[in-house]
Amino acid sequence: MSTIWILRFTCLLQIASMGILFVFEAVRMKDMGVSESAIGLIIGFSSGVFILSSMFWGRLADKKGWHKKIVIWGTVGFTGLLFYFALCVTPWQFFVYGVLRSVFMPMIAGIMPAIAVKAHGDEQQGRKFGIYRAFGSIGFIMGTMVLPLVLNDIAKVAQASSLFLIGSLFLLSKLPRPAANYVERSPLKIRNLDSFVKLFLSSVFFISLADPAVHGFFNAYARDLGGSTRLLGLLSGMFGLVAFFFLPLMGRAIDHFRASSVLVFSLLLQPLRVFVTSTLDDPNLLWIPILFHGVCWGGMEVAAVVYLSRRVEEGQKATVLSYYMAVRMLGALVGASICGYVAENYGYVSMFRVISAAALVGAVIYITGIALGRAREGTAKRGAGADSSAKPDQATGK
Repeated sequence: MSTIWILRFTCLLQIASMGILFVFEAVRMKDMGVSESAIGLIIGFSSGVFILSSMFWGRLADKKGWHKKIVIWGTVGFTGLLFYFALCVTPWQFFVYGVLRSVFMPMIAGIMPAIAVKAHGDEQQGRKFGIYRAFGSIGFIMGTMVLPLVLNDIAKVAQASSLFLIGSLFLLSKLPRPAANYVERSPLKIRNLDSFVKLFLSSVFFISLADPAVHGFFNAYARDLGGSTRLLGLLSGMFGLVAFFFLPLMGRAIDHFRASSVLVFSLLLQPLRVFVTSTLDDPNLLWIPILFHGVCWGGMEVAAVVYLSRRVEEGQKATVLSYYMAVRMLGALVGASICGYVAENYGYVSMFRVISAAALVGAVIYITGIALGRAREGTAKRGAGADSSAKPDQATGK
């Protein structure tokens, strides 16, 4: 089996397992009697640990060339975590789970994209990476829709999903050995990133405030409206189905247009998606905002990884992607606390609308910054005779 197909099937099995926690962790906490405020604090603190963990593993992978090793270690740890999650019943037990999840998950989710984007090369990179992530969507459907339909118990679903990770370990062992020679270079620091990357990361923070609302609290809202575990599984499976079709399309769009244009489209639809959710009071209609998922999440998932990878040197990809993951988690940390407080004191509808407004700020920041940057760039080109040798993704923020 080729490296590309090993990566695709590995992504499928990893997302089949990890996706279950994204979908059902808040629901299980709510089922165990944990309040919305406590859920927000647990998810928020977990996001804080994720920030530090993501940057640590990303820098270590680039410095030592241990990308494959780190993913394998993280997979072993996450397998045990799934069994622990099934046993959690008290807020403190869920708190410990949240910390461990944020240690192990970046070892997989933060490093695998760096491995994959390098393996796919530069030609038609967007389309190839989009297909790679589409296999993850198949896994998401398997883990969050098929397993709940069969077992109808969140704890059993989590334990059963560990089999997917065990299978991924076998595939990871088949990946070729990484190159032994790594060029020594100073660590990539945030202050050394170019202005377009800093602009994007700033907007990502505000957009990520909505992540807890469109994932964990979305499912808690469905449960609050009377949705069954099977319905939650069907809704979650629809997330994967929409993403499966849109990820390759978003990849093709990146190859034909500026990656920043795809990002703008994704950022603009995120606040609209959250607001639409606030207008629905029937759990059977919650599939409507999921239709936005293909662009809001799919466009961001592919475009952000490709965009950031193109703007740094070869041995810095895992580091810059870890910064991206860290900023997303920082947004989720703040967003989870806001969501928990507003939901408990003012209701879910108010929560979705407050978070929608916050996400809109992120879209405005990025669009305004890109417009001003391109205007300055156009002026500079006219003054310098429009140098046509500028590389894409460096001079234009593609």
